[in-house]
Amino acid sequence: MKQIVRVPLYAIRHGQIGGTEFAIYNLLKGLIGADAQVDMHYGREGDLSPDFLEWVRGQGGAVPHPGGGIPGPKSVRFAEEFLFQNRRRDSGWALFPNYFCPPALFNSKAKSAVILHDIQYKRYPEYHSAKRRAWLDFYLPRMIARADSIILISQSELDLIREYFGEAAAERCDVVHNAIDFERLEHGRDGIDAEKRALVEHPYILSVCHQFPHKNVSTLLKAFERIAQRDSSIRLYLVGSASEANLAFVHSALPEPLRERVHLTGFVSDAELGLFYANARLFALPSLYEGFGMPAVEALGMGIPTIVSNVYALPEVTMGYAHLVDEPRNEVGWAAAIEAVLAAETRPDAKAIRHIRETYAPTTIARSLLKVLHARNRAD
Repeated sequence: MKQIVRVPLYAIRHGQIGGTEFAIYNLLKGLIGADAQVDMHYGREGDLSPDFLEWVRGQGGAVPHPGGGIPGPKSVRFAEEFLFQNRRRDSGWALFPNYFCPPALFNSKAKSAVILHDIQYKRYPEYHSAKRRAWLDFYLPRMIARADSIILISQSELDLIREYFGEAAAERCDVVHNAIDFERLEHGRDGIDAEKRALVEHPYILSVCHQFPHKNVSTLLKAFERIAQRDSSIRLYLVGSASEANLAFVHSALPEPLRERVHLTGFVSDAELGLFYANARLFALPSLYEGFGMPAVEALGMGIPTIVSNVYALPEVTMGYAHLVDEPRNEVGWAAAIEAVLAAETRPDAKAIRHIRETYAPTTIARSLLKVLHARNRAD
């Protein structure tokens, strides 16, 4: 008999929540591959990736339950998840994908697991409003006490939970890394338009991230300015939503000839992202903080030389295959590291690529999750 996992997807707004969105899609694919039945509850199809929905339609283990969405901003997802939780009449597991686990007021037998992606606000409070910090400080200890299973995505995050919330909280948590679905990056390229195909004909450095302050893209831009003055051919492609701050930097801080060599792509499809990975000379992720760092793992699994900041989860999840920069805010250090890797012209070998792909394969990760849920069930 298939294990049923119910997943409320109300926290997802396609293209608005960064890598969390695709981490969840990858995990759901893995659960289906591990022969679980995934009941997916969501409000509107427009909230989810069209690529993911197309994939779901061909899967027997995926049971979509659209409807029940509440119009409004992203924050309405708290009400949607609360309603979902308190309409349940089952005694199985529901997996809440983004830190919020509402109380089950009418069904004490319902089991609830929640994925806590990071507690970055503790390390970089300046990037979060006072209101958000107060909410998380109030809510997270209560969630940790309430949920039947708390899933963290790296050992680094478990160490931070222990530091900030104590040993008792850490004992209620389990580490299950993010799943990486390389198939979604390698299929469907026939439909990519000529403009994007033309972009990858040039030599370029690639970075993939929503350009939040902790992603530290401004340092990469400054490093690129140094590199580009010595290399007349290299370009920089930034995949992800373009922040006003980085657009302003590109247009005001870089001289015009260099400005034309920085391309902010905006949001791209899975196939387009795969194309950008596959043809990059080098991948760079200069983040000040990562709870996991999916793009770096994706780049390594695509065989791309990868440089990351030597902080938090990034050394852990890249497993010794990425080049590390010890001072993430130092553009001189970043420029030197990038130039050294470009000059070496070495790429991850077949053994490294296979190791990365096998470690983070969706089915492998999903089985780890199911094992955790089974163990937590028995502990109760």
